[in-house]
Amino acid sequence: MADDIEQKIRSGEYVPGQQLPSVSEIGELYNVARSTAYRAVKELHERNLIYGQQGQGIFVADS
Repeated sequence: MADDIEQKIRSGEYVPGQQLPSVSEIGELYNVARSTAYRAVKELHERNLIYGQQGQGIFVADS
């Protein structure tokens, strides 16, 4: 899941500054539990591909 989202970021499907689906929405999109989606989002954050803004959401980081 994290690799798939990373590929979408690198291919330009998700562009810097674009808001990504919420953790809950990612879970629904990939048909996984919210906790699994959260782990994927955390991994993307550790790869410096995304950042979160409290109360705003998850966004694609500038490369």
